[in-house]
Amino acid sequence: MLFVFSKHTRTLGRTHRRRANQRKALSSFLSPNSYHMSCFLWIKLYIDIYMETILEIKLTQGLCNKLFMFFSACDIAINKNIKLLEPKFGWKKPILFSEIYDLEKFNSSMKAYNNGQDILIPFEYRSNYTIIRNNVNLWNYSEKILEKNRQECKLLKNCMNIIVLQCLQLNENNQKIAEQNINKEINSVHLRLESDWQKYSKSAQKRIDSNERILIDLDTFIELYNELFNEHIFFTSGENHEAITNKFSSRNIKSNSYFNSNFEYEINAAINFEICCHSEKFIGLSRSTFSNLITLKRFLNGNDNSYIYNLNNTILQRIDAGLQCNAICAISKKTSILDY
Repeated sequence: MLFVFSKHTRTLGRTHRRRANQRKALSSFLSPNSYHMSCFLWIKLYIDIYMETILEIKLTQGLCNKLFMFFSACDIAINKNIKLLEPKFGWKKPILFSEIYDLEKFNSSMKAYNNGQDILIPFEYRSNYTIIRNNVNLWNYSEKILEKNRQECKLLKNCMNIIVLQCLQLNENNQKIAEQNINKEINSVHLRLESDWQKYSKSAQKRIDSNERILIDLDTFIELYNELFNEHIFFTSGENHEAITNKFSSRNIKSNSYFNSNFEYEINAAINFEICCHSEKFIGLSRSTFSNLITLKRFLNGNDNSYIYNLNNTILQRIDAGLQCNAICAISKKTSILDY
């Protein structure tokens, strides 16, 4: 059988489904028992030339730590002119980016920064591409950039953290849930009381100033909140929602929360993130990437009413747009957002 490579093959193979069909057809020639095995090197050359190479990344830790790593990956992809395979999220089990966020809208929004091209390839189309694995430490890549930003107290509007954060939108189902729970007239708080945070705080507390606390118990927070606000509040936490609600109620504070046990943990986290971005005031921890990214997005949306409760046993307004993790810096170093 004559195997012909047409000059039009590349053009005809651009769509995802056509590439899949081509690979399926080619696979029949690679059977160990087939006399076409002698064509293997030619076929491999065809695949190397005509199949686009994309980058596979691995995201770890919690939702917003993953997002910081995702910011890094997008920056690398754009600089290297390579697309990314849709990454996996998930705390208790792997889920795809598209199970949390709207992949099509993200690609559409990112085209303005990626030469009019999609940046994410849906996971289901992975067989149509040559995949290479990322070997860059995405967390360290992000921290190196953030360290400079923190020292200079400034962010550029075209930095990847801002660009990607503004392009991310929950998928249709998750967005509907968020909108049903958004109340712009009440405050919100990120309560870091979960068992993993309690374990982490024991070692982390040794590395920070004594006037800053990593772990603040619920009774203490309620006392601080009553002193300043004593108003209806939405709280986000990964555990013990009923107990937290009862504790607020016992102190005459109306509260509400959202957590669907049928959803993967990080789907819940992303929905809560969006709800907190739209509350009247937001109170969080400067040592939490979740709190810090909420604060940044609120700032970008024109709401700078964000606070921390992990310094000097009080609730203090932050002026850093979520940039600083050091509590003293969060309330004393104002962040500037510059055009370029």
